[in-house]
Amino acid sequence: MRACVLQTRDYEQMKKLFLDVFSSEPWFDKWDEKQLDLYMKDLTENNNSLSIAMYDEKEELIGCSLGYVFNWWEGREYYIKEFFISTNIQGQGKGSTFLNLMEGMLKDRDIKHILLSTEKTVPAYQFYKKNKFTVLNDSVFLVKKIPE
Repeated sequence: MRACVLQTRDYEQMKKLFLDVFSSEPWFDKWDEKQLDLYMKDLTENNNSLSIAMYDEKEELIGCSLGYVFNWWEGREYYIKEFFISTNIQGQGKGSTFLNLMEGMLKDRDIKHILLSTEKTVPAYQFYKKNKFTVLNDSVFLVKKIPE
């Protein structure tokens, strides 16, 4: 297994992997092609975007972390917006391996923290807790729907 910055040539494969993961349980997202492409470009084409890919021994893309690097008073931070592993290998420790490989890459980039948000009701929550992410007791994630 190896992790590196997502190569441009793997963009379409990354989109397919994203759809495979998030179109099934527990998310059941319903992306149309246009909205998916806009979202992926938002995640991967900004000046502060950092898209990390994990490849297996056959050099097949099996996981991605799409996020942003921000400067903060404590140092640089990586905010994961999307983290996904191929559904056929979930539960086999590959996601934990990916996070460990990512930590080495992020340390080399002088990044001090990894941040993310997830729902408490999905398996990802327990996965992140198992991998030493902690819930910030003084912080909340808020949302407001704009009326139509």
